[in-house]
Amino acid sequence: MKMKIYAGTYTVKDSKGIYRFEFEDGNLSDPELFCAVRSSKYLCSYGDKIITICDGEEKSGLSLIDEKGTVLDTLLFEKPSSCYVTVHDDLIYTANYHAGTLSRLRIREDKFELLKSVSIRDKAGCHQVLFHEDKILVPALFLDKVLIFNEDLDRIGEIAFPEGSGPRHGIFNKDHTRLYLVSELSNELFLIDPETMEIIDSIGLLENGEKHVEGTAAVRLDQKESFLYVSTRGKNVLSVIDVREKPKLIQNADCGGDHPRDFILTDNCLLCADRFSDEVVCFRIEEDGLIGEECGRIGVPEAVCLIGA
Repeated sequence: MKMKIYAGTYTVKDSKGIYRFEFEDGNLSDPELFCAVRSSKYLCSYGDKIITICDGEEKSGLSLIDEKGTVLDTLLFEKPSSCYVTVHDDLIYTANYHAGTLSRLRIREDKFELLKSVSIRDKAGCHQVLFHEDKILVPALFLDKVLIFNEDLDRIGEIAFPEGSGPRHGIFNKDHTRLYLVSELSNELFLIDPETMEIIDSIGLLENGEKHVEGTAAVRLDQKESFLYVSTRGKNVLSVIDVREKPKLIQNADCGGDHPRDFILTDNCLLCADRFSDEVVCFRIEEDGLIGEECGRIGVPEAVCLIGA
């Protein structure tokens, strides 16, 4: 299936913003600059449009971009910029790593409106926003907690993690009976029961039980919910975990470059954004869930986020 892939980037060196390329059966087209945006480090889809994190001259915020790459609106409401943006029930949520805030916005007639911003703690390391029933979950890396909020953004609970683990990103299975969450600092996978919000299992993500090399980043679950994939920047590896029963590490594969910040799964392939080597690398996923041979790579400067459309 042919699809368009959008790459969000840092714009510290050579990148100009968001890049776009096509993917089909493992083949990647040459990338093109889709929209010039400063620090487009995280993206999400909003219908046929894209929302991106962005930096202005003095403040940071969000931009709304149409399918032609035209910026429809920009709202600068914070400093520094958030690290994560997502859409849930037509509302937009951001997590700010440095400022330690959770924000909610909406779009009306292609214009952003800030509804509420909650301060958790300066430098709390807020890294993601997850949704379960009427609860909102925010991993706070430097607090070693996942904070739980209600729909009014009132804090109602937390999940405590081992000291120094640094919870970063999580993903639910389809029926929300399992939450898989990875820790950036201790390189572990935690299995959480969403009913009780308690940790029920954990395993290391690296070979020989190695921990605390830092840099574990993205986590993805395959369509059959049999295998989980995780990137670790400090080791330049992609880990594969069999989650059909008790989670079990079955592979550490080379990411094909340097600093695998993000990746996506599509059409039995894994596309990995390697930030420091300025490339997106494509690998086949075998029937047994293992990461197979490389089937393509393209140059994308400072890529740190990938989404498909």
